[in-house]
Amino acid sequence: DYDLLIHSQDGRRNRITKPIYLVLDEIRSAFNIGSIFRTAECFGIEEIILIGYTAGADNAKVMKTSMGTAHLVTSKSFENLQLAKEYLKNKSVTLYAMETVEGAQKMETTRLKFPAAFVFGNEALGVSAENLKLVDEILEISLSGWKNSLNVAVTAAICCYEANKQL
Repeated sequence: DYDLLIHSQDGRRNRITKPIYLVLDEIRSAFNIGSIFRTAECFGIEEIILIGYTAGADNAKVMKTSMGTAHLVTSKSFENLQLAKEYLKNKSVTLYAMETVEGAQKMETTRLKFPAAFVFGNEALGVSAENLKLVDEILEISLSGWKNSLNVAVTAAICCYEANKQL
């Protein structure tokens, strides 16, 4: 493995942010949160919104999994999604919940409106029915396997990629 050439460009680029926000609603795993911070930094995400008990950048597990990127991405905490929505709406942000529910639109065929925020729910319970009523649109990622959902950090990475592609 050590014979492979690894491109190490860490710190050699100016960080450019894009009008994309990630909203982590009651995410339990600090390791998932750290992975999302790392993905957010790599894709130039404007801000991560932390809801409820979701761990922040100072959490040891978040710091470890983010591989040094947790403090490079702006984050802000809110007690609930309603308060976060008010904050984001003041910035004219469109809210998209990522959830596998009846009536969800396919992400790959949806033309995103920017600035955009993607809301990710709890790993076991998803985005609550109450919070689904607060968003502008519900999206899902088309899957072909037996399981109908992905890990929350993987879903966030796919959203970051698709949003960057559309920008």
